[in-house]
Amino acid sequence: MSNIKLVAMDLDHTLLDDDKKISKHTENVLMEAIQRGIYIVPATGRIFKSIPEFLREMEGVRYALCCNGATVYDKYEDEIIYTNHLQEEVVFEIFDILEKYHCTHDIYQNGQGYMEPRFLDHISEYGVKAHTYDLVKNTRLPVENLREYIHKNPLGIEKISSFFDDMEERKAAFEELKNRNIASVSSSLSNNIEINQFGCDKGDGLTHLAEHLGIPMSQVMACGDAGNDVKMIEAAGIGVVMENGMEELKKIANFVTKTNNEDGVAYAIEKLVFDN
Repeated sequence: MSNIKLVAMDLDHTLLDDDKKISKHTENVLMEAIQRGIYIVPATGRIFKSIPEFLREMEGVRYALCCNGATVYDKYEDEIIYTNHLQEEVVFEIFDILEKYHCTHDIYQNGQGYMEPRFLDHISEYGVKAHTYDLVKNTRLPVENLREYIHKNPLGIEKISSFFDDMEERKAAFEELKNRNIASVSSSLSNNIEINQFGCDKGDGLTHLAEHLGIPMSQVMACGDAGNDVKMIEAAGIGVVMENGMEELKKIANFVTKTNNEDGVAYAIEKLVFDN
């Protein structure tokens, strides 16, 4: 019998295929895990309401790590059980850096995204396409001046995200943000940067959720593919990385599973949880 009691999984390019869906087989594996008493936990850079409805409403999916662990949410109790949010002065310092580059910036705050129209109305000019374009359009509300809005509403800022059309600019911005050492800097897509409170990451959020549930980290499995999954993979007892994931991430994985288009998360659960 496997001793894994909780499986946390990134969504984009991990649980979800390239069409942002899951197969019937993956759905069946998730449901079987839930029936076995295993917690299935989405662990995403998204806010809760932008988790796909089929997963958000799946019977037995109770907890979610949102905004890279900035907010851990209990759906059943409609309760936030852990937060690690950005401070106003840090947000403005990050904006100062990002405004040097040709990129967007926005915030997630208390489960809602906010972006200035100068970016939201021209999002395709920053390399945002297809499913990501739809996600941005559906999760951001326009705010004419984000600094003024934040100054009046400074609490609950979960994440800053930024999109780039020039990868050299993205690299330079990423390095400048890291070197400033005022926030956690990661990425989930090839053309974005995600910024959280210093010390906030999926590993931190997952650790707090496991503690809340009384589950040791040795009994936690985490699946991911990208830079914002690193700390979660490191923190979990079993770290699983997708075949389509970053090569650097594969080096720290306990197991490299199939791709996101080949039911990779389901395969890992079957091999490492059900078969052990």
